[in-house]
Amino acid sequence: MKAHTLDQTILELARCLRAARAFRKARKNSAGKRVPIEAGALRRASMDLTRKLADLRQNR
Repeated sequence: MKAHTLDQTILELARCLRAARAFRKARKNSAGKRVPIEAGALRRASMDLTRKLADLRQNR
C-alpha cells in the first residue's frame, strides 16, 4: 500500500462519515420529510470513497 493512497482514503472516509452524520441529523430534524441535498452529498461521498478503496486495493 502506498502511503499517499492510504492518506487519501482516510480523508474520503472522514468526509463520508461527516456526510452520513449530516444526513442522519437532517432526517431527524425534518420529521420524515425528504432531505435531497444531504442524501445527494452522502451518495457522492460514498462513491468517492468507493473509488479510493479501489485505488487502495489496486496498489495505485
